[in-house]
Amino acid sequence: MSRWYLIVTGMLFAQTLGAQGTVVRPEPVLDPARATLRDALLQFRDSLSSIDAAASRLQRDYRQASPASLTSRARVMRDACAGSVRSLPAARKAVLAAAASDELRLRRRGEMVGALNHLQKALARCQSDFTTMSRAGEEERVRGYGNDRAMRVRAALRQYERVLGTFFNAMNIKVTPLGAQAGPVAG
Repeated sequence: MSRWYLIVTGMLFAQTLGAQGTVVRPEPVLDPARATLRDALLQFRDSLSSIDAAASRLQRDYRQASPASLTSRARVMRDACAGSVRSLPAARKAVLAAAASDELRLRRRGEMVGALNHLQKALARCQSDFTTMSRAGEEERVRGYGNDRAMRVRAALRQYERVLGTFFNAMNIKVTPLGAQAGPVAG
């Protein structure tokens, strides 16, 4: 019995010894160009979150909302889309100025510009649709069509976010939420 105990104990210590050899590397420091790119794209992404929030409020209880509430929510959607439309050129400029030395980065930059173009069309349509719906007397139009328009904009946002994630990966830009700690990387 003491042999088995010795073998099991040895195996337990052997597993912990391997974990002691793990190296935790800090995230690489971004050069000024990539830091500027990251900041521009995160500011634009933050402007998109206001659209997401406004669409969620609109979709939450559009069937029971009062006419005044529907008009107000349409105005909030209009303003959120307009704010993002104004923020988009700075993001596009930063993407176009990004140094793309290898083929993967060039391809991802092209995909990112295409995603920004697609998103610009969706945001312009959102602004136009909700400008019309935010006028007095359009409450039932908001109730009938606002939810569909909000879902279309949110679908465009999700598509853009996927492309943004692959672009950040190609540019070696790590984005962690504020206050979150990056996990250790074995190496």
